[in-house]
Amino acid sequence: MAPRPNEPLIPEKRLLVCCARTKVPNSIAEEIRQLASVPLDWDLLFVEASNHSVAPLLCRQLSLHASDLFDSVCAQRLQEIGDSFALRNLRLTAELLKVVNQFQSAGIQAIPYKGPVLAAQAYGDLALREFEDLDIVLRQRDITTTHEVMVSLGYRPKFPWILSAKPGASFAPAEYSYRNDTQGTMIELHTERTLRHFPLPANIDDLAARLMAVSVGGQNLQTFSPEDTLLLLSIHGSKHFWQRLSWIADISESVQSCPQLDWDQVFDRARTTRANRILAVSLVLALRLFAPALPREVLARIESDSKATSIAQQIERQLLSCMPREANAVARFHLRRDMLEGWLEGWRYSLRLTTLPSDEDWSAMRLPSFLAPLHAVVRPFRLLRKYRASAAAPSPGSIADRQAPN
Repeated sequence: MAPRPNEPLIPEKRLLVCCARTKVPNSIAEEIRQLASVPLDWDLLFVEASNHSVAPLLCRQLSLHASDLFDSVCAQRLQEIGDSFALRNLRLTAELLKVVNQFQSAGIQAIPYKGPVLAAQAYGDLALREFEDLDIVLRQRDITTTHEVMVSLGYRPKFPWILSAKPGASFAPAEYSYRNDTQGTMIELHTERTLRHFPLPANIDDLAARLMAVSVGGQNLQTFSPEDTLLLLSIHGSKHFWQRLSWIADISESVQSCPQLDWDQVFDRARTTRANRILAVSLVLALRLFAPALPREVLARIESDSKATSIAQQIERQLLSCMPREANAVARFHLRRDMLEGWLEGWRYSLRLTTLPSDEDWSAMRLPSFLAPLHAVVRPFRLLRKYRASAAAPSPGSIADRQAPN
């Protein structure tokens, strides 16, 4: 895990990596104790844990492996942080169960993923995976009925005009976001139209044919199979350039929690969606940071893609840097292109994501329907302005600093 040249890896970040897992081998446990015994910037450590969404894991592993090294004030702080996340996760889990039951009563097949179901499926404990909102996948044809259910439950849409008859109503956002102001709860609904970072359009019917039951809060919920979950998590990580440790930890925990994972199916589904390299980058990152046990044939397949290894190494360096830099638009474009195998496929993918209007584009400039295609022209310029190229911008062949999400 090499940092940038001449830039030492700060102990706070190394400690995060050591703790951001559910199973800690003896060698890592000893390293946790060594790191916890040296002077640490505890405020920085907790800020970084929050930024990378691994605070519950940090608190759990420090309490298990180094509690005797802390003073009472620090120990109490760890306890309070861990308890607060456990309570919040339980509250969000109860809300998920209520919402899914309401969808079911309305005849809507709603598939929860990430959040509580991933905490139960991969982490084995609702308290250990940090999540701030709830994610549910459903079909685009159900979105109008879903909207009615959400409003009846006290939620308001982030983009109320999307489902109206006004210009722009045909626009599909990155997700249909709803918020309950009374509870402070956010729910994000995803459809085949909003899952725009799939190299090929997501097939919800195909994914729904392989659902499995996961016990969440004492109730069985239908969610994606472990094979499909791994691919979905990989694509989600690529969407954000894997800028959080939690998104890589999700990959590692998903692999370790399912030793019977059908790897042939995983790679076959990655191939049919043209996400081979996205999957490979995710697995290489998980391997370098958390060392999950992977079958020999899986190692051979991901190591055969030298571009995936190069991308993962550069992302790792950026992740562990003590002074991450903002990505510029040109670097982001080239990384999107490099995520797919094949020159033509890579360019198509990157161009589509560069020109496809986002929530920010529609919110900033609401055009009448006959002028809506202009968003595809304006969007690249907005991205250039937002991620202004700097003198330190990487060359087109490099991916350093390409981390910020769209």
